[in-house]
Parts: sequence; structure tokens; C-alpha cells
Amino acid sequence: MIRIGLIGKPNAGKSTLFTALTDVPVDIANYPFTTVKPNLGMSFIKVSCPEKEIGKKCKPREGTCVDGIRHVPVEIIDVPGLIEGASEGKGMGNEFLDNLRNSDALIHIFDPLDSSELPGVRDLNLEELNNSMHATENEIMDWFSDRIFRDWEKFARKCDASGDRIESSLYTKLASFGLSEKDIASVLSEEFFPGRLSLWDKGDAKKFASVVFKKIKPIVRVANKADLLSEDQLQVMHDKYSDITLVSAEYELALTRAFSSKIIDRTETNFSISDSATPKQREALEKIRKFFANRKVSRAYDILEKISKDWLHHIVVFPVYDESSWTDKSGNVLPDAFLMPLGSTALDLAYKIHTQIGEGFIRAIDARTHRVVGRDHVLSDGDIIRIVSKS
Repeated sequence: MIRIGLIGKPNAGKSTLFTALTDVPVDIANYPFTTVKPNLGMSFIKVSCPEKEIGKKCKPREGTCVDGIRHVPVEIIDVPGLIEGASEGKGMGNEFLDNLRNSDALIHIFDPLDSSELPGVRDLNLEELNNSMHATENEIMDWFSDRIFRDWEKFARKCDASGDRIESSLYTKLASFGLSEKDIASVLSEEFFPGRLSLWDKGDAKKFASVVFKKIKPIVRVANKADLLSEDQLQVMHDKYSDITLVSAEYELALTRAFSSKIIDRTETNFSISDSATPKQREALEKIRKFFANRKVSRAYDILEKISKDWLHHIVVFPVYDESSWTDKSGNVLPDAFLMPLGSTALDLAYKIHTQIGEGFIRAIDARTHRVVGRDHVLSDGDIIRIVSKS
């Protein structure tokens, strides 16, 4: 399952966004370190479900499916706010940062107006904004490069003497951070690194960390509290920062709570408002609807989908037991939907289902075409596959 970490300075709105995405209640307040320990919850990514092709309603084992849109679960972890020096242990920094080691991607949430120097002044200061964004992300880089380079001299001498490939040697040190040998080889191909580990210095470790968080564990920038920006400020942010997504965690949470209270029938922007809503509630909801209709801003769930497809390059695959009815052994239609890296094979899917299934792999069957495929068959987005195994 994909795990996405939420990072950012205190008061950026991480806990608000976390609650909106996961419906897990946590402390939300406007003071530093409201979150004193990481919060873990489940959210989802929307994908098209093949249920309409077979003409039967699916029965997801995890998540839900509404009107042919499958909600595939992902893990969200809300890490307490970072302060300068977190990579050196300040503000319980090491404990907090260690919770990010197994994240597949990070969402860097920040308040674009937080750089205002005068109380009550909400002006954009682009220079301060740039400095603030880079300061937080540098803490992540420093933390990771420090762990790479820890006890380096002894480690490097031993690896160089072994004659093993660099990616194999580094894997023994970095496997606990969720990096595979393939990932490490990909990072090494992006930049120039010395051919012998004993020749690496702290700068090489920092460069390695930078590529990891650019290519393998991407950091996605999200400007929160966009509802407080004027139309001119929204335009400036939209024009100046093509890599930044504008959201409002406060409005997302308001829709989540309105849906839970049955005031609206869905959290999508085309929601209908119940007759039980008060005039004040109706006015607030229409304001939120108008805000999300602005093409310069995005919905929070769209960020998760973009991370999965555009940054992590994942596809969705539906494993089944019966390729004719698209069911499991109990007759449940399309019970599972797995997010898998692009380029995954039928054998990878078998291991994803269960280690024993992978070890006993015989063949796979494409449920749409009923064509038998081998272990090296590369899967496509939306495939429905039966795995035949000795186990």
C-alpha cells in the first residue's frame, strides 16, 4: 500500500488536511506542536472500476466503490511540525523524521502568507516564501544524508574491499528506508558519484539524498489556506509556481463534516445541500463550492491521485480467482484493487497477493482476453488478472 507523509512547519494546516483526508479526528489548534506524535490514517485514490464491463456490482475488500469509481486505500501519516534544526534533533526532530523513512512520497504543506512580518498583514512575500520552503525541505535532505553518511568510513572500506557493485553495497545500508537496489541504481545514474565508496564525502551523500527525494520519494509542494488568498494573490501563485498545488484544508474538512452530518450528499464539488441545512450553513457551503470551482485551486484527493500516477507512476490491477466471473473464491466480484509500480509483472502481482502465491507461480490469465501469460508479462493499468499457483 502506498504511504504518503505530510510534512511542514507548525500551523501549516497538516492536521486539518489529515483529518479531512482520513476522517480521523486529531487535535487541531493554532499553536506550535499541536501534533506531538505522528498520526496514521487511511485515505483513498479514485480509479475507474471495471464493474460496469461485467454488469455486476463489485464488492471491495478494502475501500469503497461509488458509481463505478473505486476508492483504493492509501496510508497517510501526519508528522509533527518541523522546525529549523530538526535534522540535528531539535524539537524531537529525529523521532519525527524517522517516521517518514518508509513513506513513498511526501506532501510539503505550507502557508503562503505565513512570511508576513507584521501582525494582521497577509501579503505575499515571494522571497521569504522561497526561503521558507527550501528551509523545510533542506531539513529532510540533511536528515537523510546524515543517516547515509553515519559510520561511513568503516562501511565504505568494507564495501570497497568486497568488490560488490555500489548499488548492492548501498542497499545493505539503505534497505530500511524503503529503497531497492533498482532505486539506488537509478539514483546513481542521475548524477556523477565517485566509483569507490571510500571516495565519497558528505557532499556526495547530500547529492544522493537530493536525487532520492526528487526521483524516488518525491516531495510535492502544497500551498494551504488558499481560501485566504485574494484573486490577485491566487493568480501570482499560479503564475510563479507551476509545481505548487493550491488547496484549502479548512474547506476540505468543512465538506467532510457536512457529509458526515448528512447536510450534503457527497464531498465532490457537485454536492447537493439537504433541506435540513440552515441558511448560514447553506451560505457557507455555496461559498466553498464557488471556491473549488476556481481552476487555480485543487481538491486534496486530486493531489493523492496525481502523486500515484504522475510522480510514483503506479497503475491499478484487479486480481481475481475466477477469470470468467471476475470473482474470488467466495463469489465476490472484483474484491481487490492493487496499486503497483508501472512495469510490474504478473510475477510481481503474485508476490503482492502472497509470498507463497509468488513462489508457486505457474501462469497468469488475462481475464478480459482469457489469454495465458507468463511470469514476465508486463501489466497494464486496469488489468484483471488471475494467478494460477501451486500454493
